[in-house]
Amino acid sequence: MERIKKRTFQIISIGRRGDLPSKAFDIFIAVNIFANIAVMLLETFEGFSKYNSLFKAVEFITVVVFALEYILRIWTADLLYRKLSPLKARLRFLVSYDGVIDLLTILPFVYLSGFIVFRILRVARI
Repeated sequence: MERIKKRTFQIISIGRRGDLPSKAFDIFIAVNIFANIAVMLLETFEGFSKYNSLFKAVEFITVVVFALEYILRIWTADLLYRKLSPLKARLRFLVSYDGVIDLLTILPFVYLSGFIVFRILRVARI
């Protein structure tokens, strides 16, 4: 299990030269971010209202991806903050800039659907 955790950490960290899964993950997350932002922008135009159900589906899928990535980052936080205990490392990640931004990009979908100010924070992930 520890080997899987370490490999997961390597993949979700910034892409390393020659590590195809890590680079693919970075591209996948960037595409998700851009898709989410594009949907957010297109939803503001009345001419695209007939695609609302598609937009909601894309938003749901991208937010699920963000949530899964967030969970993986919490799980591997002790590999990021090696000098801390696993619990302290996870807490450190949760209050870090990346942890807070990641959380704020997920929570509005669940609790404040349509609250545009928080949805714009997804741009900060880039």
